Amino acid sequence: MEIDRQGNTMASATTRAAETTRRAGLREWFGLAVLAMAALVIAIDTSVVLLALPSIAVELGGDASQQLWIVDAYGFALAGLLVAFGGLADRLGRRRMAMLGAATVAIASAVAAFAPSPDVLIAARALMGVGAAALTPALYGLLTGMFRDDRQRSVALGIFMTCLMGGMIIGPLVGGVALSSFWWGSVFLIAVPVMALVCAMLPFVVGEGVDNRGDGAGDGDGDGNGKEPRANPHRRRIDAVSVPLSLLAVLPIVFGLKESARVGIQWAPVVAIVLGACFLVAFVRRQQRLADDPHHEPLLDLSMFRRRGFSLVLVSLFLMTMLTGPLMMLNTQYFQLVAGADVLTAGLHTVPPAIVGVVGFVMMPLVARRIRPGFVIGAGLALTVVGLLVMAQISPSTGPWPLILGFSLVSFGAAPLPTLGTNLIIGSVPLEKASSAASTSETSGQLGYALGIAVLGSIVTAVYRSQMTTSSEPGTAAAGAVESLAGAVDLAVSTGDDVLRAASAAAYCSGVQASALVAAVIMAILAVVTAVRLRHIERFER
Repeated sequence: MEIDRQGNTMASATTRAAETTRRAGLREWFGLAVLAMAALVIAIDTSVVLLALPSIAVELGGDASQQLWIVDAYGFALAGLLVAFGGLADRLGRRRMAMLGAATVAIASAVAAFAPSPDVLIAARALMGVGAAALTPALYGLLTGMFRDDRQRSVALGIFMTCLMGGMIIGPLVGGVALSSFWWGSVFLIAVPVMALVCAMLPFVVGEGVDNRGDGAGDGDGDGNGKEPRANPHRRRIDAVSVPLSLLAVLPIVFGLKESARVGIQWAPVVAIVLGACFLVAFVRRQQRLADDPHHEPLLDLSMFRRRGFSLVLVSLFLMTMLTGPLMMLNTQYFQLVAGADVLTAGLHTVPPAIVGVVGFVMMPLVARRIRPGFVIGAGLALTVVGLLVMAQISPSTGPWPLILGFSLVSFGAAPLPTLGTNLIIGSVPLEKASSAASTSETSGQLGYALGIAVLGSIVTAVYRSQMTTSSEPGTAAAGAVESLAGAVDLAVSTGDDVLRAASAAAYCSGVQASALVAAVIMAILAVVTAVRLRHIERFER
């Protein structure tokens, strides 16, 4: 049992004792394999489209705005719907929600693979995001129900997070391999057979006993909710107003952040963020009122946020994702536009960080049995600072190795926070609220990533444009060259201007250096704060 400094019990002794009496067996570990497969596909879908976009632009056409939405529609829908689907999964049935999400992802992926136009592809990508939003919190809830023992759950989460986080890293590699042999649509077809297998296997490897449905269903032996038979925790009706309010709160904020990354600080994204913030206030106030409503249940239990460990982990995940998530995109641009690598080679450059990240996700739950999680998380974040400083050494003359080595250190150092932090989050709430708690964690990461693209992307863009504008080299002041690295490379290739290409590469590297240094400073502060504020969390000894 973990207790914070203020005396808040992370989970009651009675609940913990009941939940740890049943250890997971062979069926649960097979079930974890199915859940991990689904998580891997969700993660790959987030980043696989990055390398396919040039081919998609050639085949389908589309303007710059459409190409942007081909990339962003998935994450936009995913981030906006996580909170709503997390709450619904806890009430309507996690297995049911997981199967619905997996089927939606499979169908939308097939449509995306054969999309005849950019608009159809954008719609299919958005539908894939809807399916992923339904699936992700349900997976966490199912996993929590299967693994009641703290030590087993921490190991299971390590494996699960390996697929969820590692999939984002290997997405470009998967895309590079597919594009080197097939057409652009093949990057989306990957999800179809996997999600079909998930739908087929879930009823056999994940029983109703861990599908903590709001109707109180279970397998009749006390396993339905992690304790002996008890009263249904969701007797109150779902509040119909809370679901659209959550969408109106999150979607405009995500849209505003993404538009700010694309066009800078303009009135449209600012209005969207302000509008979302207003709806967020309305959503929070409604959840507070519903907490005491005898007839309707809040979609999100705000009492979770009063636990210091819960809130601190959420903030830390937000900041870490904001500062490290966009690095993969920056690295990919360097590999292709500065180093001149083809799509397959650029994808292969992501393999070392992916392997190191996998090792980190698997190791951290084991380390946390001997060292307190707060210290492990703080040490990991300190290692990410070292990795960011290595990445800051990048230049056109160094080649890609500072980015590969630095991002490998970042991947390993970042592993403890999502693995151990997520375990602390879902372990600090009753089992019947696990999906809702997990949805807040995932939403935090999604918002952090969107904000990171806007912040770090703006730093890179500002430094790049400043250097290109003030460059004394002939030709570097051309509008396309100053606007972006891609524009400069296209112009340099078409005109054979090696001076322009060298100047744009140097300017881009300066931008990456600046963003890495800014991220390193903030991460260093975060490392100290998490180590100090989470030091009270006990080791995973059970």
